[in-house]
Amino acid sequence: MISEIMQRLGDVERRLANVITLGAIVAADYDNALVKVQAGGLITGWRPWLTRRASNDLDYWAPEVGEQVVLLSPGGEPEKAVVLPAIYQADHQSDLTSPTVHRTTYSDGSVIEYDRGNHKLKAALVTGATTELVSTGGVAITGDVTVTGNVNVTKNITATLDITDGTRSMAGDRGIYNGHTHSGDSGGTTSAPGDTQ
Repeated sequence: MISEIMQRLGDVERRLANVITLGAIVAADYDNALVKVQAGGLITGWRPWLTRRASNDLDYWAPEVGEQVVLLSPGGEPEKAVVLPAIYQADHQSDLTSPTVHRTTYSDGSVIEYDRGNHKLKAALVTGATTELVSTGGVAITGDVTVTGNVNVTKNITATLDITDGTRSMAGDRGIYNGHTHSGDSGGTTSAPGDTQ
């Protein structure tokens, strides 16, 4: 009787010890969204990692080999475990110390962050990177826009107010055209254009 109780207690202790463990990813199957985790002397079978949404809306960000994770094992059974990424470690420390900044730093050096303390959204991509926004219903921007670089437009440009280049505004050009006259050879001047802009 005592030996049976001790055996059951030992099993309970083992299960409790396995409910939450720390480990590192040792293999990844990205085609099936599965990883293997080493936690101490244990290497799990192929296990799914947790994501924020996995139904009508999907969220995907795959963990990588070497990434430190938490292994959550229902009932203390690692064969039923799910993998919760990720934990900072010696080789991969946090790259900021502010509680007001949400930042994603990519391995190529690109950074996307929002600083709620300064109310600033920033996307800084590495040299040569490209950005594509597809929004067939249109894009609405409220606020001033500054562009450093060339702008290529394949369709019409419409402005409800004036357009100005490095010399003067289009309204200024219209005023010059609509009011201009020419001196004739006989010393007289022509009238202003009949068709105004």
